[in-house]
Amino acid sequence: MTKPNLVAYYSMTGNTRRIVDEVVGALHADAEEIREPHPRHGLGGVLRALFDAITRREPPIEPGRYDPADYDLLVLSGPIWAGRLAAPVRSYARQHAGKARRIAFVCTEGGRGGEQAFAELSSLCGRTPDATLEVTAEQIRNASYREAVQRFASSLPPMKAAG
Repeated sequence: MTKPNLVAYYSMTGNTRRIVDEVVGALHADAEEIREPHPRHGLGGVLRALFDAITRREPPIEPGRYDPADYDLLVLSGPIWAGRLAAPVRSYARQHAGKARRIAFVCTEGGRGGEQAFAELSSLCGRTPDATLEVTAEQIRNASYREAVQRFASSLPPMKAAG
C-alpha cells in the first residue's frame, strides 16, 4: 500500500531541520534524515561542504529507513551551500529520486541559490517538481516561514488514487 508523503532532508546546522519539522507536520509525512558516514563538524566540515558544493560532488550517504517507492510524494530538502545544492541531497536524489512517483523541493538559503538548486534537482530527478519552497535565513530568524510552509503544503495536488 502506498503511503502519502516522505520528506528526505539534510541539515548541517539545524535550520533545514526546523523547516522540515513544519513541512512534516503540514503534510503528515514521514521524515528521513540524510546522513553521511563522516558528519561535517567545525571548520573542516564547512570547508568540505563548500568544496563539495562547488565541485558538485556526490558524497557517500548512509542507507535510509524508508524507500521512496513506498510513497506517493517525495519532498527533497536541504540547504544551499555557496549558491549550490548541498552535496548529500545531490547524492540522495541521484540514488533514490527515480523511485518516487511525485516530487517536491524545499531549500534553506542565505538569500540566493534556490532556483539553481531546484533546476539541478529537476535534472537529477528527471522531472519537474509538483511544488517548491525557498526559505531564507531572514524568514528563519523572524519565523515568517510558517505561512510559506502552509502555502507550499496546500499547493501540492492530493495523492493519486490507486488504480
